[in-house]
Amino acid sequence: MTNYSHSRLSAFEQCKLKYKYHYVDRIKTKVEKTAELVLGSTVHEGLEKLYRLLQMGKVLTLKQVLSFYKSQWKKNWSKSILIVNKELGEKDYKKMGEKFLVDYYHTYAPFNQGKVLGIETQHFLSLDENNKIHVRMDRIVEASPGIYEIHDYKTNKSLPTQAHLDEDRQLALYSIWVRENFKDTKKVKLIWHFLQFNKEMVSERTPEQLVELKKSILSLIKEIEEEKEFAPTVSTLCNWCEFKSICPMWKHQSSIETLPENKYLKEEGVNLVNKYAELTYKKRQLEKEIAGEMELVKDALIKYAESKEVSVVFSKENKISIKQYDSIKVPSKNTKEREKLEKLLKELNRWDDVAGLDTFALKKAVEEGDWPANIINSVKKFMEIEKSYRLSLGKVKGDE
Repeated sequence: MTNYSHSRLSAFEQCKLKYKYHYVDRIKTKVEKTAELVLGSTVHEGLEKLYRLLQMGKVLTLKQVLSFYKSQWKKNWSKSILIVNKELGEKDYKKMGEKFLVDYYHTYAPFNQGKVLGIETQHFLSLDENNKIHVRMDRIVEASPGIYEIHDYKTNKSLPTQAHLDEDRQLALYSIWVRENFKDTKKVKLIWHFLQFNKEMVSERTPEQLVELKKSILSLIKEIEEEKEFAPTVSTLCNWCEFKSICPMWKHQSSIETLPENKYLKEEGVNLVNKYAELTYKKRQLEKEIAGEMELVKDALIKYAESKEVSVVFSKENKISIKQYDSIKVPSKNTKEREKLEKLLKELNRWDDVAGLDTFALKKAVEEGDWPANIINSVKKFMEIEKSYRLSLGKVKGDE
C-alpha cells in the first residue's frame, strides 16, 4: 500500500522530474529550504503553540507568542536557506512572520471561536484497498453540533479567487476524513487564513463533489504509478526548486554561475551559445535586408509568367513554379465589419467551430465547404477574395 499526500500529488502535477527526484530517487540536496518555506513553517509553529495551550485552558499573550516565534526562527534559519528575491534578507522574512502573528492575534483573540478538536493532525484516509492519503489539518474545530471547520494558514503573497478555492483539492480531501470520522456531520466548512492580508476565505463541498474528488485523485495516482519518463516542466516555480542545480533544464546555468569571469568567458557551452545567437541574429538581419528585394523579384516573376502565359520559369540550373490561388481575406480586428461577422457567427451557432474567430479555421470552413451552403454564403459577404501566388524553387533535373 502506498501512502500519498496532497503535497506529493501537487509535486507530480507541478513537475514530474521534481517528483521523481524527491519521492522516487529520494535525492538530498545542499539547499535545505527556501526562505518562504521557513517563514510558513515557523508561523505555523507559533499558531500551533497558541492553540495547543488553548486546549489546556491557557491563552498566551501576544508577547509570549512572539517570543516563541523568535526562538523557533533562530532554530529554523541557517546559511543554506535559499532566498530567491535578492532584495530581501532574513530579517525581512522574520518581520513578515511577526506581522502575520500580530494581525492574527488581534483579529481572533480571545480565540473562543468553537471547540478545537485537533491541531497539526496526523491521520490517514483510505482511498481504496491499495492507497491511503495523509490528512494533516492545521486545525479542526467543532463550531456547533454537527458543524465542523477545517482551518488552513497560508503565507501566500497573493490572494486566490473564490472560484479557485471552490476547486481546491487539499481541504476538500480532508473534509472526506471529517465526514467519515464524525458521523453527526451536517456541514464541513473549509477555511483559509491568508495571513499576508489578514483575510479569511471560506468554501464548502457537497457529498457528490467529494465522490468525484476521490475519483479524480485515484485517477491521478494511477497516472503517477504508470509514469515512465518523468519529463521536467519549466515554470517560474523552478526558482524555488531545491533540485534546480541538478535538473537538465538548469544544471548548466548553475554550473557557470559561480565561475570567475576569466573562466566563464572560456567555458565551451557559453561560447557555443554566444556563437549560435550571433549567427541567428545575423541571419535575421540578412533576411530583413533582402525581404524587400525578394518581394520585387517575386512580383517581376509573376508578371513575367503572366505575360508569357507560363507556370514555370527556368534558368539553366533552377526553376520557379508559380501557382495562383484565391485567398480569402477576413475583416481586420476592431473594425465594424469584423464585429458584424462575429455577431453573425454567434447567431448561426458557428462561433465555437472557429474557436472565437480563428481566421485560419474560418477560411478552412469556407474553402472546404464544411458548413451548409446558406451559412457559407452569409459569411462570404464579409470576406474579400483576392488573388495570391505561391512560388516554389526547385532544381532543374538532367532530363528536363
